[in-house]
Amino acid sequence: MTNKWNVLPLLALILAMMNLPSVISQQPLPKTVKDLQQLPPKQRNELQQKKVRFDQLSEEKKAGYREFNAKLNAAPNQQRLRAVMMAYSKWLLDLDVSLRERILAMPLEQRLQEVVRWVRQEQEQRFKELLDTNLKHDDLLQVGQWFDGWLDRQTENLVELGKSIEDKVAQEIIGQTKDARQRGTIIVFYLLREQGDMKWNDWFEDWQTDVTSLMGSLSETAQLFYASAESDQQRLQLLLRWGYYSFVAESMQGVSDDELLEFYQNEMSLEDREILDRQQPASVFPMLRRFYFQYRMPEVIKRMLAPTE
Repeated sequence: MTNKWNVLPLLALILAMMNLPSVISQQPLPKTVKDLQQLPPKQRNELQQKKVRFDQLSEEKKAGYREFNAKLNAAPNQQRLRAVMMAYSKWLLDLDVSLRERILAMPLEQRLQEVVRWVRQEQEQRFKELLDTNLKHDDLLQVGQWFDGWLDRQTENLVELGKSIEDKVAQEIIGQTKDARQRGTIIVFYLLREQGDMKWNDWFEDWQTDVTSLMGSLSETAQLFYASAESDQQRLQLLLRWGYYSFVAESMQGVSDDELLEFYQNEMSLEDREILDRQQPASVFPMLRRFYFQYRMPEVIKRMLAPTE
């Protein structure tokens, strides 16, 4: 996925060209009085404020700004550089004041490293929030149907892949599971647990084609969620999480709100009730449904999720 922080190398170039704060002009200045008069009042006012700040600078600083602007105007990719400057300036302005001042006070090389570190943290946080996103019920059903079809097509392949799993408990669970789809799901789970996802496209060569067919059946919102993931690994994790959600949704279809309230009153632990009671009203029933599913999780899944010794 393309996003504004794929341009960090350009940001490094900008910072390297001149160690400047974020108040530099982000668009070419008007060249004539007529051009200036044609600007909207707000933009003219902003330019006037910048002129006042510029006049207050030392002659050395003024010369630095002029040199920087000349380099920027001469760059063949100046529009791209200006777009990066705008993104960087906006990012700085969105920071807490103390953090922004600390970053701007850093030497050039250290500042770039700090910006990269914070941006990566923000990307990781966005992805964690993305993984916790519940899709609409119709999308979950579509994901569930797609996974069922995918498991059916991969039956023979999964049987062969299952032979490479070394965990004895896993092999016992696989051997005891008669339903082919459940068995395939368990094999996928243990493959990922033992070997990670680096070999995923080797295991399942048609994966991208299969996913493309799924995306065409989902809502625009779901497609945007998927597009928001920033790597193949994140997209895979997101899709696997959706598969889990679809399983939960299918398991919960016949559970009424009255049953959930009875479960809350009579079966939930005090600790879990306290967690639920701290939620915003709109989050209570979705979280209650997840607790309900966890308490009634099928035994085979409980065994799969049990900590390894």
